[in-house]
Amino acid sequence: MKGRDKRIFIIALSVILVCGIAMVAYFGYCVVWAMRDLDKMEARRPVLLYETDHRELLGACRELSRQVATGRLKPGSYQLNISKPDSHTRQFPQLILDLHPLLVEVKENGLVNIVMSPVVMYGVVAYPEDIENIPTNPFKYRDGFWGIELIENLWYYDEDFQNHPEHIKDVEELLKKRKAEGQRQGLENLESII
Repeated sequence: MKGRDKRIFIIALSVILVCGIAMVAYFGYCVVWAMRDLDKMEARRPVLLYETDHRELLGACRELSRQVATGRLKPGSYQLNISKPDSHTRQFPQLILDLHPLLVEVKENGLVNIVMSPVVMYGVVAYPEDIENIPTNPFKYRDGFWGIELIENLWYYDEDFQNHPEHIKDVEELLKKRKAEGQRQGLENLESII
């Protein structure tokens, strides 16, 4: 190799190495960020499923749908920064803000999708009151499901259900138990009033 060709080779190799190191550093940072926040994201799953009043959540989502219908909110995806609320964040019902979603997507037809995690995709989809032709199960794939109906017009979806369909039964059992406990609590409250 001549001197000039050798310098070009060294420069090209150096550029490739620097780019490679930068890419590895970037992806490493992304993985560390995702792993750090994964515990927080996973901790919100039981809150969404078992501690949130699903009727109130559906009502909050429908409030967003009404805001889109009246033009007070534009359809689109919103990343909600709870610590630094902007003009859009202030328009969101507190119940949705309390869930700390990754993003909330509000469509022109009023459908609301609350995405809780970018790693294992899970969240809820709420249908507006006036929507027609809701599929029997909008989260059906091939021979299985990756979503369950929490209450009429409010669906919980979880990408993990595709890999572990047995988790659907576990979630459904816990939801039934929660509903039964809630009904029992309601009866106890009623009896104490009478």
